Amino acid sequence: MQLTNRILITNLLCALWLTGCVTSPLPKVLQPDTGAATSQPVSPVPQAELDRASELELMGDHVAAAALYQSLAMRMPSPYRQDLQLRAVAAFLLAQDTESAGRLLRQTDVSGLSPVFDLRKRIQASELAIRGGNLKAAFSLLEAQPPEGISTDLRQRYHRQRAEILRLEGNLLESAHELAQLDLLISDPAARLHNQQAILQTLATLTDSALRAFQPDPPGLQGGWMELARIIKGYEGDPASTQVLLTRWRERFPLHPAQPELLEGYRQRLQSQYRQVKNLAILLPQSGALAGAAAALRNGIMAAYYQLPLAKRPQLRFYDSSNAADTWPLYRQAVDAGADMVIGPLNKSAVLQLARAGELEIPVLALNQIAPQMGQPENLFQFGLSPEDEARQVAERAWQDGLSEALAIVPEGSWGERILNSFRERWEALGGTLLEAQTYDAKGQDFSRPVLTLLDIDESKARRSEMQRILIQNVKYEPRRRQDVDFIFFAAKPEIARQIRPLLQFHHAADIPVYATSHLYAGSPDAMKDGDLEGVKFPDIPWLLASEKGSRLSRDALAALFPGARRSYQRLYAMGIDSFNLLPHLGRLKVSPWETLDGQTGSLYLDEINQVHRRLMWAQMRRGVPYVLGYAPRIESGLTTPGDDLPPLIFPTVVPAPPIPLAPPPAPAAPDRSI
Repeated sequence: MQLTNRILITNLLCALWLTGCVTSPLPKVLQPDTGAATSQPVSPVPQAELDRASELELMGDHVAAAALYQSLAMRMPSPYRQDLQLRAVAAFLLAQDTESAGRLLRQTDVSGLSPVFDLRKRIQASELAIRGGNLKAAFSLLEAQPPEGISTDLRQRYHRQRAEILRLEGNLLESAHELAQLDLLISDPAARLHNQQAILQTLATLTDSALRAFQPDPPGLQGGWMELARIIKGYEGDPASTQVLLTRWRERFPLHPAQPELLEGYRQRLQSQYRQVKNLAILLPQSGALAGAAAALRNGIMAAYYQLPLAKRPQLRFYDSSNAADTWPLYRQAVDAGADMVIGPLNKSAVLQLARAGELEIPVLALNQIAPQMGQPENLFQFGLSPEDEARQVAERAWQDGLSEALAIVPEGSWGERILNSFRERWEALGGTLLEAQTYDAKGQDFSRPVLTLLDIDESKARRSEMQRILIQNVKYEPRRRQDVDFIFFAAKPEIARQIRPLLQFHHAADIPVYATSHLYAGSPDAMKDGDLEGVKFPDIPWLLASEKGSRLSRDALAALFPGARRSYQRLYAMGIDSFNLLPHLGRLKVSPWETLDGQTGSLYLDEINQVHRRLMWAQMRRGVPYVLGYAPRIESGLTTPGDDLPPLIFPTVVPAPPIPLAPPPAPAAPDRSI
């Protein structure tokens, strides 16, 4: 679903909320300066017409309701006129008629009236700014705190709207803070429980490291929510331990407003959704073109396996899936042998075979991703290191950075085409413009031609030649690149990336920001070779960029056991770890698409067709070494708690952490002894 369509869903809910209680009578006449009610008990607004407008809204005919509100407003004195105009604006918003809503809002003069009118108008103007994609303007309209004397209802609207904007802007911590402020204004227990779910729903999208790094000192209200989110995210299938953690949390935060029903509800839900694996079948090829990749995945799986306590380790059975045609018989063999979950297969055609097999008795976590299939089994999950995901996250990051006009350069062939199409689709859905795209021959030696064409340098040279032909004399000439671009996106392997970046600099584009996929990074810091990549921003997996020191699953730890972890298929070792660790959490992530699992390949979550997506870390090349900037944005909407009517939630990037340099290049590795 396109971002614009998702925002429309959000806005429908917001507009419904902005209308307030449409069936209640208009307020008594208000004093223009204070908003206090006078003793005049009779409203000049005909109650029958007001009731009719309310009926039209309840019937879904918002255009007719808006017209009736406007008609009433034309006959009413101030402040009834402005009240009816604002009701009409809300009805236009429900009808998705932003042009009429904006025009009427501009005509509504609330100067000299009670502050309540000014705040109502600013909230609606903020809504229009959101729909227009101008989040800065939307937030600036609500920067000032509500004045004294504003009703609780309007204060709730104010905080809810700010929380929504902050989510869209990518500031999840502040969004949760606004929801926490809203929570203090809610008296109804059911509505408050609903809002508290939204608080945890927002914080659950942050990684555990981010929740630790930004924990306030002293923790206070916000810190209490953050620690509670960490308990929920860290659930590992032991309800007794979780109950102990929740009890300790309550002892530390005895006055925290989190309701007991919230804590108990989460505890029961996590317990019911966590699946302990007892018999695990692993389908991987032992020969053929994918054998090397399969070995790296297998080593990652085994590394994660041995981190479990002995009592929790499942029984493992490996099946040779070198022949993709054997996939279904191998799956049946695994089921008959008592397997309760499957990892694999790796081959795309093998995954397609399972996707078309109908119902699957036990869950399968395939290690590749295919196009959506009609009637795909509910028990089929797909996990892969998708370059398309990276291209989409580049688009989101550039948009978050305030850029709008892009150029792109990708390799010729299907791989480059997939990356370009994914980037273009996401970039344009966000509202950006792709000015031009060029391709290069990855097998070639000279990449000047596509770079010159991309920057319009060749057109500049052509103009010079034409001038010389006309004047019949040499013309002083300084090549000029195009001036309408905000950034350049490219996808290239390290050897080619190290040539493309200097070409961009040489041809007068050194000042243009450059974003790339992870393919430009070989996986180990090499200041000598990567010095030419200065300033390039790229996403990659945490296992390579910020693996925790001392962790038994860190890259250094695995390299001691499997030296190949520093050479070929580096990212697949991390994928093997995550594929094993994902298994118990698939049920939770399936029914809670806003929740994530902190993995070695990124912050992992599921979409509506059970494909695993990764929110990646971002780094920037500085003096040839990657510096960690933070997590890439996840911008989604239309996600609600199952069976609940929470407003759609948006998941952008984590607030960047301070830059962290990677360790120096390791010493040469010993020969690969991968099993």
